[in-house]
Amino acid sequence: MCALLAALPAAGDPLSDLRAVLRRYPANAPFAASALLQVKGDAQGVAGARTGSTSFEAEIGSAGLTIRVRPAALGAAESEAENKKRNPENLTPTRTALSALTIFDVVDALDAASMLLNDLDGATLIQQTPSTHAGKPATLLRIKVKSTLAGTSSRFVNVPKIELRVWIDSNGIPVAAERDSNYSASFLFVKAGNERKERWELAVAGDRLYASRNDEDNRASAIPTPPGDHFPAARRRGGGVCDAFQARSSARRASGEFVGAGAPS
Repeated sequence: MCALLAALPAAGDPLSDLRAVLRRYPANAPFAASALLQVKGDAQGVAGARTGSTSFEAEIGSAGLTIRVRPAALGAAESEAENKKRNPENLTPTRTALSALTIFDVVDALDAASMLLNDLDGATLIQQTPSTHAGKPATLLRIKVKSTLAGTSSRFVNVPKIELRVWIDSNGIPVAAERDSNYSASFLFVKAGNERKERWELAVAGDRLYASRNDEDNRASAIPTPPGDHFPAARRRGGGVCDAFQARSSARRASGEFVGAGAPS
């Protein structure tokens, strides 16, 4: 029995193994890609008003990060602004897409290994299960991410719930990742919340693990709560929700895709 136990390999720590793989992609070599960005958002009463698309180019290297928007897109954005001044009901699809473009989203997409390593700092493994990705066998890791949101010691702000899921192929390389983030807070008669779901399709180019596609879905809500939940005396008197308080919600979905990624020409 002792000899048999000695022959069995020790069970590895999946998160430690994942960290070791991610560190193999330091993303030091120059990298460039063209990107397509699509945004679709809606809020109560203005469905479809926040929809648009655009393209841009990103290049990162020793000189830093460069993002280039072509003159045609800049011209379209300027024309849309002028048209909206003439008629506030006019839509601005190019400006809507460009306003959704953030530096850190681009940085995370260009260097997905660093993004995932940051999430794994202080994280704990929830579950490891067999899975599939793109029709091929994979291992799925469910991970609880440590929140870094300030203010959670306040009684009005709840500790965020953040879960990361990573699909790993038979070679131990991450091929996809998802992150669900749920934030909520309450004050007086309103409970506010934000749910964000992000997904990345991952690829390798040289010493870099990058997101060939990124999808993000943001949903915000503000829900009235009965006064009796906050003031017991109002509950005893049969107080109800004031008519001035109505549920509000909004959503925004964005997707980005890198095409022609590789070393700068």
